[in-house]
Amino acid sequence: MKQRLTPYSKLVRQSSSQAHQFIKKLGYKDNEQLHFILVHDVKHRNHSSSASSNHRKRAMTLQKPLKLMERLVPQIKLISDNNKPVHLLTQNARGYAVFMEINYRETKDHDFKEIKSQFIDVDLNKISERFRTKEQLMQKLKSIQTNPSEQILSTTIKRTKQGQYHLLVHRTKPRVDQLKKAFLSKHWKRIRNAMIIETKNGFHIYWVVRGGSINRFVPIQKALAHKFGSDPMITNLSRAMRIPGFYHMKDPDKPYLVRVRQWGRKQPFTQDELVHELGLQA
Repeated sequence: MKQRLTPYSKLVRQSSSQAHQFIKKLGYKDNEQLHFILVHDVKHRNHSSSASSNHRKRAMTLQKPLKLMERLVPQIKLISDNNKPVHLLTQNARGYAVFMEINYRETKDHDFKEIKSQFIDVDLNKISERFRTKEQLMQKLKSIQTNPSEQILSTTIKRTKQGQYHLLVHRTKPRVDQLKKAFLSKHWKRIRNAMIIETKNGFHIYWVVRGGSINRFVPIQKALAHKFGSDPMITNLSRAMRIPGFYHMKDPDKPYLVRVRQWGRKQPFTQDELVHELGLQA
């Protein structure tokens, strides 16, 4: 375990510059400040694989201008709120996931100034649905259990404060791998020019944009989530996402390196182009 997470890990060496390349791909300028959030993966287990400002109280907030950002993952140190350096790979090895705000603002207390990308979070690891009645829930659960294609790892049923029934089903790794291939095959024509980050449970897909309207960001995010059946919560301007080059550590015994699968086209999109090409209702 420790050997896999040292700065000399083979996987980290292979992807050692991906974090820096990812940030440059988003169009960040040297003088622009980067804002990171470190969330402990085990404590973060019941949340999405992306992070928002709601998690800041339970996480480390870090920052650094791009011009001072080290290019190689084993060397990256960011600055904490109390002005102390934090070595990212060491914290990642301790179980902390590394997230970064995608859109740009000068400080975490300022308004956003620039849209860097429109993006989605495709999580194929689970089925999460709510039902008004127990009969509806049991009908859905039966259809999942009798589906020969499904491979179920665990099932949880909870009653919400609103009186609904929440069904949460986690899939096995082989099933997730099958669904990854199926997703790429189904949507390839739509995502072949996008930047694709492969995560343990699916994909983060980015359409880097330039000259985008801040007011159009949320409607386009919602339209993208509807189009691809991705996480509907990934809509807020302050959304932070896992960045490539670091490990997914929810299962410390099986760390998974988040990595770039495809960089996408060189020329950024416009929001109009994205809406037109994908036929979005936004």
